[in-house]
Amino acid sequence: MAVLGAGPVGQAAVACARLQGAGRVIVVDGVADRLALARDQHAETVDFNAEDPVEAVVELTGGIGVDRVIEAVGVDAQRPAHGPAADALREQAEQFDHEREEVAPEQNPDGKTWVPGDAPTLAARWAVQMAAKAGTVGTIGVYPPQVEHYPFGEAFMKNLTLKLGNCNHRRYLPDLVSMVATGRLDPTPLITRWEGTEDAVDAYRMFDRREAGWTKVALGVAGDGSVAPGMGEAAGTGTATTAGTQGPKATDNQGG
Repeated sequence: MAVLGAGPVGQAAVACARLQGAGRVIVVDGVADRLALARDQHAETVDFNAEDPVEAVVELTGGIGVDRVIEAVGVDAQRPAHGPAADALREQAEQFDHEREEVAPEQNPDGKTWVPGDAPTLAARWAVQMAAKAGTVGTIGVYPPQVEHYPFGEAFMKNLTLKLGNCNHRRYLPDLVSMVATGRLDPTPLITRWEGTEDAVDAYRMFDRREAGWTKVALGVAGDGSVAPGMGEAAGTGTATTAGTQGPKATDNQGG
């Protein structure tokens, strides 16, 4: 199977795919540290800034494509900055610009922050193209109602099964919590940064800019069960630390 997007949702998709018995997982992204995190989960990786992701995935699967694709990018997809994929998409620049205006008619960027994706349907197109005939594409990346472009023709001719939509949390959360509690599923290695709630906005800015080390940010609260701000690995891994390591107590701050 392939996972498009190595952000927190894509990383969780890799973990869950392994949990459900996926024998081979290929992750596509363009951010180096996110690809490294995927490799830590024993996934194969494709950097779309270095090679054409569709061609790479098809080649890795002997010309067939993957049976399952998880599209975990959504409307904020970015065009490759360079490489063969960037060259191949150059003629579609006007089309992507038009899509972005439809999706985000009002934009309020702040430098490199709050910038809408410059290729809203690119991940969706790549997902369909790298899927094998009669395969399945699951879209969990977010698309707002104003998105009106999708490669239905290509998906139809390949007999693909399309599954998409917002998560039905009430259906899945009880089982997921049980898996974490029993140690069957450990999400803590995916946390790359812990921050306090007072720094939530700044932390989101770093995440939004895809800064190195800010793939998945967790917010700690004061008191027992809290985690001191810092890199995710400092919090440890395993079910014993799922709720966080013990943070400083009030008496510690008072010299008692």
